[in-house]
Amino acid sequence: MNHEKVYNRIVASYATGIRGDLVIADFQKFDTATAHILMEYGPHLGRPKGEDIERYFAKTFEGRIVPIMSSVTIKPKAISVIARLNVPTRPMEDGDDKTKMFPIIAGLMYLDNNLGEHWEVKESDGKKTLAKVSKDNIDQIIAARRNRMFVTQSPSISLSSLATARDLLIVGDVVKAFTGDEMITAEITAKVKGGYRVKSQKTDKEMTIAADGITDVTEISERKAPNETAKLVKYFEDAYGSKSYARELVKGD
Repeated sequence: MNHEKVYNRIVASYATGIRGDLVIADFQKFDTATAHILMEYGPHLGRPKGEDIERYFAKTFEGRIVPIMSSVTIKPKAISVIARLNVPTRPMEDGDDKTKMFPIIAGLMYLDNNLGEHWEVKESDGKKTLAKVSKDNIDQIIAARRNRMFVTQSPSISLSSLATARDLLIVGDVVKAFTGDEMITAEITAKVKGGYRVKSQKTDKEMTIAADGITDVTEISERKAPNETAKLVKYFEDAYGSKSYARELVKGD
């Protein structure tokens, strides 16, 4: 262990108010407002808490990007989390008030009469709200911030093998996926065009998810070919920085 680097990280923690060992190792965007982020941490400083992650985003991105805490998964050296732009919202009723807003496209887009800002209709969990239209792009914000961060070493984990892992999925595998504005854990029941048919472990509800929405593979079917198993070991090792942990996850390897 490099004690000088450990010391530097601890000092950075006191100076910035955030854990000095937390680093954004890699990320992949889902759309202009949402991204899957892989963070690396030093196990010698202990397992991160939820408040560590929230504080990191608040300090690092100054409130422009917020983590979806229900999506957080903590591994031996890595944190997987979905984050989104912090977009202001307002009640749907404001769109019906002609003194506040003018309908550009009724039921879809509105213009604030006083501020000249555009607001679009968004739906989550069956509830509609108005969200401010933003010109920000989440991947540009993350990339710009990473370029300015003081990092004592290069990240040792990445999402580089995730696309390969998605292609190797078969019936019986269990995945985590971000779909319909929520994170689900589900078992694959069939492969379909552009994605997979899955069954939610929480609700037993069946649904179709896009392949790009899969953020992690948590359980592997025992009936994979040896070459596929080896590729999945590589994915888990790249993503979490531990070959022994990768082999534990891939049964039969």
